Amino acid sequence: MTKKIPMLLLILVGAAGLAFFSAVPVSHSQPEPEGYAGANACAMCHSELTAGWKTTRHARAFDTLKKKSQEKLPACVKCHVVGFEKPGGYVDQELTPELAGVQCESCHGPAAAHAANPANKKGLIDPGEKTCRECHTPGQDPKFDYAGKKRFVHGESGKGGVK
Repeated sequence: MTKKIPMLLLILVGAAGLAFFSAVPVSHSQPEPEGYAGANACAMCHSELTAGWKTTRHARAFDTLKKKSQEKLPACVKCHVVGFEKPGGYVDQELTPELAGVQCESCHGPAAAHAANPANKKGLIDPGEKTCRECHTPGQDPKFDYAGKKRFVHGESGKGGVK
């Protein structure tokens, strides 16, 4: 009788632990339904725009931080990655490297739901100068010229840029 109680207790504790750990998500391979998908997901339908974007400084924005040893400074990281400190956004290079750089969703908003169902455009935005000015502030980028820069945000004309 005394051996049955510890065995029963062991089984119950094991089952409770299994139930707990099986409910904890451990993968970042699938985007959150209302979160961020990353530029590779956008490229599935918007290949020309994505190819043009890859030629821009936005695509290499995180590398700029690394060259200056600023890739761990939150005030800098927030403008060089997708969705920093937002649900489903960039965490760090180990967990979410696919969200490094200024990508489509940095300006157009979280698009995981749109990537899963292209007819769903809920939450997507058509960015304007206000969106750009969230990072290109007078203090951070005093010579920023929205009218001149917006033509090349998707890359050079003919490579996805606005003609």
